[in-house]
Amino acid sequence: MIVIGTVFLVSIFILSMTQEKNIVYGCTPDFWKNNLELWKNLGVNYNDDFDKTFGKDYFDPDITLQQAIHAEGVGINHLARSGTAAYLNALVDPRIDETAVKTAIYFGYIHDIDKLNEHCEKQDHQP
Repeated sequence: MIVIGTVFLVSIFILSMTQEKNIVYGCTPDFWKNNLELWKNLGVNYNDDFDKTFGKDYFDPDITLQQAIHAEGVGINHLARSGTAAYLNALVDPRIDETAVKTAIYFGYIHDIDKLNEHCEKQDHQP
């Protein structure tokens, strides 16, 4: 009985290793800051400059997208954190317009960005 169980478990393991895996993406800034390795799947380098990515000079000295997603607090830090998450969400979900996200970040429309993120959090996403 032990041999049959072992063979079954090994078979399941081998089968799971050979099948293509679907990665389910989250939407929150916490998800993205805790899963930096997934950014490369979207073609995003978390070491890229926040200001250059969004075309507006908000930070002096400059910060990276990784620093932006880790930013705490309100105001510009909230914009950086939520905006970076919304940008990544737009790259995952074709229903979210990447240009609209970048425009909202450029003009500081945090309410629009938060609405996008709230909507996204209610959905399951796969690349």
